[in-house]
Amino acid sequence: MKFLPEDFRASDYEKYSLKKKFPKEIEAQVLTALSFYPQLLDTRIKFRFKKRKTPLTSRPRIMHVFLPKKWRTYIITISSETTESFAPILFSRLPYNAQIGVLGHEIAHVLEYRTQTSFQLIALGFKLGNPHFTDKFEFRTDERTISHGLGYQLFGWSSFVRKELKVAEWKGASEVLESGNIPEAKERYMNPKTIKKYMVENPIYDIK
Repeated sequence: MKFLPEDFRASDYEKYSLKKKFPKEIEAQVLTALSFYPQLLDTRIKFRFKKRKTPLTSRPRIMHVFLPKKWRTYIITISSETTESFAPILFSRLPYNAQIGVLGHEIAHVLEYRTQTSFQLIALGFKLGNPHFTDKFEFRTDERTISHGLGYQLFGWSSFVRKELKVAEWKGASEVLESGNIPEAKERYMNPKTIKKYMVENPIYDIK
């Protein structure tokens, strides 16, 4: 399923805005992505624009790491300005469905964070300093995004980014920089062909 901006009706998505804060200009993209994660209806999430090198990031609010799970707020930061190399893939330049896909990826992170204890979240912060761990962490998050029904949107994001950055495939830290096929377990973010493979294997997409 692909979405069109003109088909969005805020009233149809009202329940997904509960305990959420987001810039009005991306209401449609945010609420559409959130609708694929009904488990997060009662979770506090703030979406914000800020100057950042990384196009999008997600994390618990710092001091909320130590709060009980039900009281935490999670922050999804969308870069409004970045380095020259990442400028072509700023959120504002992405196609509509790609915007929904990358938001879905970040929301999938929140889905994992909310299951973790304070100690586990702190430990995760240290583990993410290891590039090899980060490869697996982000790859699993793409898997989760696809399993929640946003495969087409994630495919759109993955394809657009690789086209704009003129990179046929992104390779994780554990991959030797050589040409040829790469093991998917070593991809940090799924390449389009890997996303399609996972969609074909998932009956929710009905792809032959």
